[in-house]
Amino acid sequence: MNPKFFFILPILLLSLSASLFGNELPELDRFGGFKDIQLKATGFFRVDKVNGRHCFVTPDGHPYVAIGANHIGKFLQDDSQNGEILARFKGNEEKAAEFLFQAARDMALNAGEAYAPIDPRLAKRMPYVLNVTFPAKGKVQFDIFDPEVKRAFWDSVVEQVTPVKDDSFLLGIACPDLPVWDDKRADYFEGLPEGSPGRLIFDHYFPDRQKELVKKRPKARNQKKEEQFLGLVADTLYRIVSGAVDHATPDHLFFGERFQLRSDLSDPVIAAVGKYVDVFCSQALIRSPQRPPEWQLFQPDGWAHEYKVTGRPIMIIDWAAPFSLDHPYEVDTAMIKPEEEATRETNQFLIDSFEQPYIIGNFKCQLIGSHGNDRKFPPGRMKRTYLKDDGSPWPIRTEETRKAHIQVLNTVYQDLKDR
Repeated sequence: MNPKFFFILPILLLSLSASLFGNELPELDRFGGFKDIQLKATGFFRVDKVNGRHCFVTPDGHPYVAIGANHIGKFLQDDSQNGEILARFKGNEEKAAEFLFQAARDMALNAGEAYAPIDPRLAKRMPYVLNVTFPAKGKVQFDIFDPEVKRAFWDSVVEQVTPVKDDSFLLGIACPDLPVWDDKRADYFEGLPEGSPGRLIFDHYFPDRQKELVKKRPKARNQKKEEQFLGLVADTLYRIVSGAVDHATPDHLFFGERFQLRSDLSDPVIAAVGKYVDVFCSQALIRSPQRPPEWQLFQPDGWAHEYKVTGRPIMIIDWAAPFSLDHPYEVDTAMIKPEEEATRETNQFLIDSFEQPYIIGNFKCQLIGSHGNDRKFPPGRMKRTYLKDDGSPWPIRTEETRKAHIQVLNTVYQDLKDR
């Protein structure tokens, strides 16, 4: 990569409001923060509460709320997403990266990816979230009570986050996506070898479960005890992972896993996670395997509950409103609506979410191109993106979404100033 490219970054960002937003936004700092309010500058992103409203604070000390779009960088890495962007620039990845950066900024997006791999060419151009992985087989298949597993997790996290220790554009550090925190995880510990660390703790919580199995009776589920046990598992995991993050990168925020907003996520797990994260990350409830437009329905009661239990500000991650490319049609339990109606509902979701003083970020899925889940819909009839595959605008969605982003940022920043 040409290092000279990054020398123009401050100029690009400082001219943000004038060149990209048509003077529709107030003056912003190089990270997108609201310059009219000066708070303590630490050189890194942090969270604060300004007159009753939660917000990020940029490294330069200005309030900031994040509006991002996921799954951008993959268009620079291979041709899995039909390759139209790279083809447009004759395979020149640097030019394609610059285009994607400007396209995001033109839509008043002020953050890079969250819970999706970030391309290095984009990571230095806008605030982003780093994702670490766990040294485990799956989302439940590890005995976090085992001292050897604890050490492996600590060492792995430290190794992954150390390179970003001094990165001021890093918004925060996240863990594996959409974890399983239900009876499947309890079943895993029940199935561990007798005498293993996790099995010993499980048997302490459920002394009669194995007796029931020997008698070939159904498992005697005690939901309250299972929730307490899973809360202990979450507390143990997060104490290790957050400790490793704080040890290696003490100046950075920790987000943890992204949780689906759903009724079977127990309060003991939410409370345990809330003890260790700076921001709680959540996704709208998905009621259908085809992911219909429930994603764009704002569910304030669910997020308000998570906020009450954790006491942490919330980021909504990875949601979208698919729209029909021809006429409306029904899939499973939902109607895929035309572009104008879906766009209106999507924008209302965004506006409603930031009316809550505890929500400080909202990341969409996705900015541009195809998406893996689109194959579940009739071919060529549905899109969920904000730009076409080649980066050109949709007739309605692109401009109306840009306006909604500007409206939200202006409203939030003015609210912070007026409080």
